[in-house]
Amino acid sequence: MIQLSKIIASFLIKLLFILLLVSSTAVSGQKRSTSVNISSSGKTTVSIKNGFGNNFSLEYKGEITLSDDDTDVISISDNGYMEIKKSAFGSRRRIFIEPDNSGRLIKKYYVGGSQKSFDAEGKKWLSEILLEVVRSTTLGAEKRVDRFYKEGGSYKVLKEVGNISSEHVKSRYLKLLLEKDLKEKDLISVLNTIGDDIDSDHHSASILKSHTKKFLAYEGATSAYIRATGEIDSDHHKAEVLKRSIKDGEISDTQLKALFQITKAIDSDHHKASVLKEVLDRRSLSSENMKLLVSTAKDINSDHHKASVLKQALNKNDMPQSVYNTLLSSIGDMDSDHHIASVFSELLRNKIDGASLTYLLDLVGDTMDSDYHQANVLSQVASKQDIANNVLTNYLSALREIDSDAHQASTFKELSRKDFKAAQLIKILEATNNISSDHHKAESLLSFASKVRNANSDVKAAYTAACKDISSSSHYGRALRAIQ
Repeated sequence: MIQLSKIIASFLIKLLFILLLVSSTAVSGQKRSTSVNISSSGKTTVSIKNGFGNNFSLEYKGEITLSDDDTDVISISDNGYMEIKKSAFGSRRRIFIEPDNSGRLIKKYYVGGSQKSFDAEGKKWLSEILLEVVRSTTLGAEKRVDRFYKEGGSYKVLKEVGNISSEHVKSRYLKLLLEKDLKEKDLISVLNTIGDDIDSDHHSASILKSHTKKFLAYEGATSAYIRATGEIDSDHHKAEVLKRSIKDGEISDTQLKALFQITKAIDSDHHKASVLKEVLDRRSLSSENMKLLVSTAKDINSDHHKASVLKQALNKNDMPQSVYNTLLSSIGDMDSDHHIASVFSELLRNKIDGASLTYLLDLVGDTMDSDYHQANVLSQVASKQDIANNVLTNYLSALREIDSDAHQASTFKELSRKDFKAAQLIKILEATNNISSDHHKAESLLSFASKVRNANSDVKAAYTAACKDISSSSHYGRALRAIQ
């Protein structure tokens, strides 16, 4: 019988342990919620729910002064008051404190609905609950931060921040600390705390944006600032912090590389583009960083947003020639002929070297399906760029990708406005064979007639040979007579 009792007792103890473990896990899994309301009369109400009935609320009005050890309320301004309520597992307790006419504090303590002796029980409970109150709310935050800072500098303040669970309250303490005259090492510590201990993107971004110039005044702090920004998950908040840093700080070229790395991690095309455009608006870029910017733009999926960044980059007066190929490679992933053509058009406003122009001509046929857009780009090349012999070969190859005879003919007409050597003219005349329509083939040849008349016999022979491919006798005769 005794042995059976021991077995039952052992089972009950184990069962109680399991229930306590499950209860503890459930409580810890409960989401903490905090609501704060400040009325027009100056009354502040804070309600905090920790789950399973473990809740407390604070209501106060006026200026509340706590003791240096945060265990007592030592003064409340005239017409002010403070009330703390807490319920946990069915137990309800409350303290109400207000000043009398002479400023002396009247403190009342209640358990359930009954008033108890404050000196006997309430004083102890107030000393226990006040620490929870100040770590869950911003009550006394300014004086607490001043006190901790005086005692042990930013280290002591940050240590207290580590004891605070509320993101809002942590944010308030860090902002108050940042109002101090901090050294670079202190700023780095604050930034590390933001990156490691603040889970809320909203609060992290708010702190980083509120003291941008202070953070970016030092090389090491700027690097820590960029790292902390990289910990933000929200594309919106991350982009806003990066744009503020670009606006307010003098970021070095080295730090800018890190900024581009963070920008790459932004998923939103809109926000990624907005950061890159802010960089282009606010600062001149080295060749290396311009390449990094264009490379970052390559990760933008939206043709609209990618094109807007690339066109703005092309508008920079200091855009180096070495970046053009990097920029052109980023166009290969675009689908919209309209947006591809718009970037090409912007690029062709600048004078580009032969290698980049050859690359562009290769892309015209590879990336664009629209005859209209292909012809439009090739016409712009003909009107704005020098076409060397090697470039002409690629140009004519791109022209052959156009299916529409009308668009091919319009491109030949634009090309005829340029001056070419005899060998180049022969290549161009031979390329008209790709046009099926007698009318458009004749029109293309006629556009070169004045140049052919003054050219050598080889060029005239090439022109005559091209005319023979015209089936219509009227178009053939018209084209041939033009050089006689």
